[in-house]
Amino acid sequence: MTIVLLRRPARKAPQKSESSHMSFANLFRSAIVVAACAASAGLLIHPTNAHAAASVLRVGLQADISSFDPTRLNLGTAVTNGLLFNTLIYLDEKGTPHAELAKSWTFSPDGKTLTLNLVDNATFADGRKMTSKDVAFSLDYAGTPAVGANILPFTKLVEKVETPDDRTVVLHVNGSQRALYDLLDLLYVLDSEHPKDIHTKGTGTGPYKLASYEPGQSATFVRNENYWGEKPAIPRIEVKVLPDAQSAIAQLRAGAIDFLPSISRQDSQQLAGSTFKTGIASAEAYAFDVGINVAKPPFDNPEVRKAISLSLDRQRIATEIGGDGSIVKCLPWTVRDTAESAGLQDSCKYDPTAAKALIDKAGANGATAEILSSGQSAPELGTLAQIMQSSFAQIGLNAKITDLSGTAFVAQFRKSQFQLTSHSYGRAGRSPAALLLSAVVFWSNGNVMGVKSTSYADDVKTVVSSPVANADTAAAWKRIDEFMLSDNWVLPLATQPLRWASSPKLDGLQFTLDGSPVFDKAILN
Repeated sequence: MTIVLLRRPARKAPQKSESSHMSFANLFRSAIVVAACAASAGLLIHPTNAHAAASVLRVGLQADISSFDPTRLNLGTAVTNGLLFNTLIYLDEKGTPHAELAKSWTFSPDGKTLTLNLVDNATFADGRKMTSKDVAFSLDYAGTPAVGANILPFTKLVEKVETPDDRTVVLHVNGSQRALYDLLDLLYVLDSEHPKDIHTKGTGTGPYKLASYEPGQSATFVRNENYWGEKPAIPRIEVKVLPDAQSAIAQLRAGAIDFLPSISRQDSQQLAGSTFKTGIASAEAYAFDVGINVAKPPFDNPEVRKAISLSLDRQRIATEIGGDGSIVKCLPWTVRDTAESAGLQDSCKYDPTAAKALIDKAGANGATAEILSSGQSAPELGTLAQIMQSSFAQIGLNAKITDLSGTAFVAQFRKSQFQLTSHSYGRAGRSPAALLLSAVVFWSNGNVMGVKSTSYADDVKTVVSSPVANADTAAAWKRIDEFMLSDNWVLPLATQPLRWASSPKLDGLQFTLDGSPVFDKAILN
């Protein structure tokens, strides 16, 4: 199958809403906390004159840009990646692939080989022409464990890379085509000739290039006048580090900032009814969940875990924490993935009476239920922990909350040192196979919740490694769903929308599938 698409059809356009806003997702929280401590909280930005405002886009960022390495997923790179780099393809909000650095691609009949045909005129910011060797280097770099790339699990779908000429890349693959599209959408192409500069210079093929950088303060990007694609309308983008959320909102109101990629729901409500634009960058990029350690009594009993699921009002969590735009979750797959849900997406019920009966039957009445949370760095997870505590008390469990910093939480979480967790996972808007690869709570091997199942591991292998859907994958997906619903080691609850705010004069803003801003089509009226 050969796919040829025009470059840059419309990405996900901003979805406007008065009450559809919250902070950037849990994956960025540690970076935000560290930056808030290290950066200057009192950074003062003076509004520029009208002429400068029309040619300079000023972005407020609640975390420092600690690295320009696009394989590092944090709030900083979520903004800078699209300025400095390109991916091979990109996925729209329906998961449909579109051409980027790869102008076309072909899967072999058996789905085991993927041939990418690169655009002819892409160059790096220093003028060097991009070749297939750069693509091969980028895959190898992201697949090196020591690098710590957030897409490391996806790179395992590629067994071998060949570069028969400068414009052709041949990938020998072993996975789902949809998951491979996720990989190509997330793989930013790096300059193979300057690997030591990846962290500091961010030399890519993107529409902008780095002009200056002051750690903890700001970074300035100027339009790449030799950009291989359509040149962006805005010649200069200034990113200011504003770790204090109230200060960021105040500077947006004062006209000192044009765009905030991350705001809380409370801040969005304050902006409602004003002239400022607000919206949802992605409704399904992240999702709240409860993790249950199946090795810790009394949660080693499946009936007790079932009681936990029945005790939680998912609609309340979506409304009170996720806010408008939040989608109730029972299974982790996106709303568009109905085949993988196998008709079971609405199977989760709220029934505290039945939950208490299960607790009594298991002899767990009065048992301690310790909830590990990171509300210090992510207040919404603290709120989730409080809802969990009150819900568990109603069914006879003695629930208590251990609230930690983001760093301390991750350390205990990775060592499975918990009974229950107030948690959220990323990549929630990706294909189901990609989610099984990337979200640790769903891993079939080495799962931090302690779940071990040979049949689950076999089914995960089937759906992740099969190029296209077939009768075997359909049966495997149904078994996966049934196992998740019966074993209850992780309980998806509701999505965590990513929200933004901007000046009324900013138009043409677009977003990636994960909610990162794309400024190619942006204009300042």
